[in-house]
Amino acid sequence: MRKKLVLIQLSRALVPILVMLHHLSTTMMDYYSFNIWNLSYLPLSGGVYYFFSLSGFMAYYIYRRKFGKKGQLADFLTNRFIRIYPLYWIVTLVFLLLAFLFPWFATGAERDIGVILTSIFLIPNPQWQDPFVIVAWSLEHTIYFYLAFSVLFLTPRLIGQSLFAAWGLFSVVAVFGWVYIDHFLFDFMFAPFNLMFLAGVFSAWLILHVKIPLQIGYLFTAIGLAGFPITWVNSVQGFMAVSFEMSLGIAIAFLLVGLGAIDLQKDIHIPQALHQLGNAAFSIYLVHNIVLDLFSEWMDRLGMYEVLGGVGMSAVLVALMIFFGMAAHFKVELPLHQHFKEWLLKKTKTVPLSEMETADKRQ
Repeated sequence: MRKKLVLIQLSRALVPILVMLHHLSTTMMDYYSFNIWNLSYLPLSGGVYYFFSLSGFMAYYIYRRKFGKKGQLADFLTNRFIRIYPLYWIVTLVFLLLAFLFPWFATGAERDIGVILTSIFLIPNPQWQDPFVIVAWSLEHTIYFYLAFSVLFLTPRLIGQSLFAAWGLFSVVAVFGWVYIDHFLFDFMFAPFNLMFLAGVFSAWLILHVKIPLQIGYLFTAIGLAGFPITWVNSVQGFMAVSFEMSLGIAIAFLLVGLGAIDLQKDIHIPQALHQLGNAAFSIYLVHNIVLDLFSEWMDRLGMYEVLGGVGMSAVLVALMIFFGMAAHFKVELPLHQHFKEWLLKKTKTVPLSEMETADKRQ
């Protein structure tokens, strides 16, 4: 069984790219009524949904052989903590510093102790106030997914599997409205996003237990990729009676199964730069909105839109977001990973690197 899924790893870059384009389109629309591919009319681009599904896919693919084994739960949670919190905290501090230096950059929530605490620890806010780093709302759900997934490490193994299956089943029941409790925690714990994570888990299980022909893998990949623009157009034009979430969820499942099936059967070689783009996806995702807000404001004050036009200014902003995201990956994220591993695990056995972290080391 292959340990390194090249196409799946590369597809991580879809997350920040899709989210960047949506935020860029919204920003350019607000400043100049320049709407990139009409993306500002969409509720989301689908990048966050792919992030949720990919998280479920990789969690199952990497840790499936460790379910129900003693000591693995602590390793799993420690790896997830190291993966998310250190970089997120640094980016949050940068945001707060910028908000202090540039009053126009602040949101006004920086003085609310409740928002501060929920932002720092990525806890859902009863008032649905987003974290300071606005894209981190998705991390609140991701952490919750990992906590739900962690029951699979309980012993005996059957208990963990039963609890996880019950959570998944109740999520389906709640999403379809068959059970509802009017409380923000219920809305958070059984949000439709759960189904995206579960779809990722199921996709990983499927490619590992069902032999999918290579040609079908290519077909599924094409269907999955086409599903994104089809969903976008349908959201605006309404030519299909399918919800935005359902349409994207189906497309993402096809894409994950297709890419996974190809990865398991064929050696894929991609340029080093694309490898690095996939590795740096999380850093780009976290920092891009800060970069976009800062530089779009400064470029507007300098009158750069009149010089570069909508396309030129958009290209410059994309380049800046990717540049600072890559810099954050190499100069902050990777050193932080190493530092926290040494600090948290110096008196215990070394926690195995996840496939994604191992890929970072090999580059």
